[in-house]
Amino acid sequence: VGPDMSSQSSLGFKGVEDLGGGYKGNFVLEGQVSTDTGALLRDGRLFGRQAFVGLTTPFGEVRLGRQYAPIFFSSAVITTERFGGTDQFVEGGLTNALNIRWDNAITYSAQVDGFRGQLGFSPNAGVADYVNANRGSAGSDSAGSILGGNNSGASGEKTSGRGRSYGAFGAYNIQDLTVSLGYGATSFKNVNVGLLTLPSTLALFQMGDYKVWNLGGKYVLKDLGLTFNGTFGRGTYDISGISSTGPTSLATSLLGLNNGTLAVSSLVLGTRYDIGAMGFLAQWSEVKFRNEGRGKNQGMTLGAEYSLSKRTTLYTRYAQVKDTGTGPAVVFAATGIREVPSLGLSVPPAPDGKVNMFGLGIRHNF
Repeated sequence: VGPDMSSQSSLGFKGVEDLGGGYKGNFVLEGQVSTDTGALLRDGRLFGRQAFVGLTTPFGEVRLGRQYAPIFFSSAVITTERFGGTDQFVEGGLTNALNIRWDNAITYSAQVDGFRGQLGFSPNAGVADYVNANRGSAGSDSAGSILGGNNSGASGEKTSGRGRSYGAFGAYNIQDLTVSLGYGATSFKNVNVGLLTLPSTLALFQMGDYKVWNLGGKYVLKDLGLTFNGTFGRGTYDISGISSTGPTSLATSLLGLNNGTLAVSSLVLGTRYDIGAMGFLAQWSEVKFRNEGRGKNQGMTLGAEYSLSKRTTLYTRYAQVKDTGTGPAVVFAATGIREVPSLGLSVPPAPDGKVNMFGLGIRHNF
């Protein structure tokens, strides 16, 4: 029993107060829970999904606090899935966890006719002084932490600009077609990156600036109940500090990395067919290194849903992720650069390995 393969389970509180004259105050506090154990997910944060206050005006909305990064919406408005399984695998277009949610963020959103957009900035979206695969209570600036971990941005004020992030998102809808574009960037200031949970004395390399963009589209044939969607994205990481001897040589021998720009691309193609209370979906994805040995991961999701009511749905999913030549899923999970979904298992695919999962579930929305 687990929460993977479809939308994640969440519990939250929100409120809106009409201030008059087109102004409204609002807040959202939202956490993520495990349906099989009742435990708090998102590294044990009570409100790890969102925690912000906002002000809506006639000219747009401003939000302050932990919230979704702008580039996240470039995938959210396109996908036919619910950010589970292989859909989450390429969320935001090969993003690291920082481009899913930001700590300490300020955003401005606006919507005019068929256009909606958002600008965002954070002085530290969630980067510790040492990056590795540690999570939750095991992580700290000294012990290391996954990017976006609950102790990364909160363990101490950073004055060096480490974790400074900014981004933008825009989408335009014209009849049955929606087109989206997202951009994000984070300054890591040559932070040490380690392997698994090993201490900073065994750092593999240093990471500088990160940039990512994502372009997507969705076309809906309402009369036929058909939807087609696709997304392409590309990201770059500046990598340095790798040598031919000592611990840093493991970056090359184990993960195939070298000094320079580490470029990654992703492609997602999907479709959904709805007929009556039934829905069928299929999605294929590929995330690959454009250099560094060109390792890649290919993912596939097939699914069906039956709506018992407006609030309750039965669903089934089959998903597979296959690694070839030490792809991004292996590298990113091992170093804490990316939170890689494990499809209900405790680990992502092994080098040149494959993960399969079949699931049956029930989803309630209220």
